[in-house]
Amino acid sequence: MSTYDYILLDWDGNLAKTLDLWLESCRQPFEKRGLKLTDRQIGASFGGLKTHLMELGIHDIDEFINEMDAISVTMMPHAELYPDALAVLEELHARGKKLALVTTSFHDTVKALLDKYSMNELFDVIVTHHDTQNHKPHIEPLEKALGLLGGAKEKAVMIGDSDKDLGAALNFGIDSILFYPSEHEKYYDLSELKKHKPTHVVDDFRKILEIV
Repeated sequence: MSTYDYILLDWDGNLAKTLDLWLESCRQPFEKRGLKLTDRQIGASFGGLKTHLMELGIHDIDEFINEMDAISVTMMPHAELYPDALAVLEELHARGKKLALVTTSFHDTVKALLDKYSMNELFDVIVTHHDTQNHKPHIEPLEKALGLLGGAKEKAVMIGDSDKDLGAALNFGIDSILFYPSEHEKYYDLSELKKHKPTHVVDDFRKILEIV
């Protein structure tokens, strides 16, 4: 089994339990426009919202996103972390692993929880929406994070919950760990996620310690 020294981690749905909050933030603008979508249909837009909105025939995309952001800003500071996520990060940090947060979310969106749980000191690198021109599954965010860490691909792994995370790792040529607790069944189809060839699949965040 590989030993990983450089750990790249997604934020939403991986460390932070924000998927339900993002669902609600999206649901209200959708319903305002007469669209009643399932959780999985809304979840399919995560990481590629503008494309998804265009496919649904929504033309006031900027207004939709502004409405969604206004809702999310009030909700995100109250989000919780997944069980053991903080303890696992602290253990990895204590082991001398180099950690990078790689998220498509805006820095201001994640800042409240990073501060709340004193997580900033655990990450050697933080790459958010405005730090790259392209976003996962494009390789740019992972490439930038690993470059800033000074790491080698063969010693790196991406940990995330979505096809965007797994796709980015696959495109970049590094291993990946899919975090798929039972509650994610309403967002994602596991068989579809496995098409992106995760190296490992865990349903409990603490199991990551057995892998890395």
